[in-house]
Amino acid sequence: MNKQTPLSGNYSIIAVGENAVIDDNLNIMFNIEKNRVAGFSGCNQFSGSYSSTGSGLEFGPLASTRKMCRPEANKIEQHVLKALHETIRFSENNGVISFYNKEGAVLITMNKSETSNTEKMSDQKEYQVEYMAVSRGYYLMITYENKSISFQKDRTSKMQIKSLSETEITALNNKIADLNLEALETLEPPSKAHQYDGAAGATLKITKNGTNYRTPTFDAGNPPKAIEALVSELIAHTEKQ
Repeated sequence: MNKQTPLSGNYSIIAVGENAVIDDNLNIMFNIEKNRVAGFSGCNQFSGSYSSTGSGLEFGPLASTRKMCRPEANKIEQHVLKALHETIRFSENNGVISFYNKEGAVLITMNKSETSNTEKMSDQKEYQVEYMAVSRGYYLMITYENKSISFQKDRTSKMQIKSLSETEITALNNKIADLNLEALETLEPPSKAHQYDGAAGATLKITKNGTNYRTPTFDAGNPPKAIEALVSELIAHTEKQ
């Protein structure tokens, strides 16, 4: 091609180096107006900046969530993030986009992912949800992303991971979609016992397309009404066998 088409929108990663990917959720989304990039790298969501002129392409520092995953997923993620760090240019050939390093080796291969608004709403990788409740004698950490719930019920235990059914994913996503994310930081806690009697304080953070939305600290067991259904369902998943 004589003139390189700018990268814009959603892309699915189909190969990292010479290896076809085994996780069909790997993706990169380019926001051409803001020069921002976000995606799923195999275990965690990442986001950051990028610059592109012609066929040149470089990524700025990429921030990543910190979910614990299986060793295979961690390995895939390491390869993806390393490839993005080393990318200096890209090319497009018949709809297939390739990233290259300075030696000319192909680092990542991907194609355009056309996703409808309805599919985006039901696609869980758009969201990451973190619920944490702590006090001197209590600890609960729950993370929802990549079609699974991971949770830790005390500071020294191993993180447990539970895969979710499509019905469970849809139920959680619908509760998230019902929220006004911009208003989370303004929610008034119904009670504030955590401030003076040692009760567990809790927070809820939702990340959507690289942007974080967080509630003020509230008493565990008594969340603001707007997030009550979501918090209750997250906790219920840690109690099911």
